[in-house]
Amino acid sequence: MSCDYLIYCQQTWEFHESWLYCTDFLREEDTEFNKLFHYRMRWSIPTCRKPIPRATACVYFTIKISKIKPPTQPVEVYFVFESNSLVHRPGQTRFREKWLKDIIESKLILMNSITF
Repeated sequence: MSCDYLIYCQQTWEFHESWLYCTDFLREEDTEFNKLFHYRMRWSIPTCRKPIPRATACVYFTIKISKIKPPTQPVEVYFVFESNSLVHRPGQTRFREKWLKDIIESKLILMNSITF
């Protein structure tokens, strides 16, 4: 059920059709007043020449369902981009495809600087 909220959130994002993503359920957390569901969306741009991308960018989602609020109240959804600590909320932050590109570019620069 909680994954439906994640799908809705992602559907409001605008991104080029070349991007592919995979959603992984990470864990469920039960606290005194809330139930938390943690997910990871891994993004990449595979191509015909390189079907397995050299780097991916991850976005981590938390869906928070209150145990004390009435069930008619909306759930809370938060997300963060890997290597960033800024917490975003759907509807308050406009998704930027550039954020994913920046993460992947940083990883590729790092990998190219390492000699094996």
